[in-house]
Amino acid sequence: MRTTGLLGSFVYIFLYVAKCTYGSCPNGWITHDSKCYHFSHDTEPMLLAKLSCQELGGALVEIETATENDYLAAYIRDKQTYYLIGLNDIQEEGNWVWIGSKTQASYINWRPTEPNNGVDENCVVIDGTVGQWNDTPCHLAFNYICEKDSVDSEIVGK
Repeated sequence: MRTTGLLGSFVYIFLYVAKCTYGSCPNGWITHDSKCYHFSHDTEPMLLAKLSCQELGGALVEIETATENDYLAAYIRDKQTYYLIGLNDIQEEGNWVWIGSKTQASYINWRPTEPNNGVDENCVVIDGTVGQWNDTPCHLAFNYICEKDSVDSEIVGK
């Protein structure tokens, strides 16, 4: 009887440590590095996409590195559509800022000739066919990508 209890304790500790080490994402989200990503099935304009991400406990994605961009682009490549990301120049033309953190983009991946600020193009989509970015009007509805940190369990002793 004691062996079963001891074995159960080891299994519990192993699962707890695994969760602390790797984190996890809720159903409907995928894990990459320390982030969780949700790729919408519906389309929304920028502000409603932002609200939808917040309702899910995240924010519109802020792509910070080429590695992150490549991962997201590979995931949506087969879908051959555009996905809204959290970048915009609504406040000041040409000053591209993330809608969530309000920080200026340090990494960018524009398509050739973009951003071209066509007819009031202040928001950004990632092109699922090539993985590069295009500026677009904020009132148009697109699929969107939400992100949040992966959920880590609290480590005992901290």
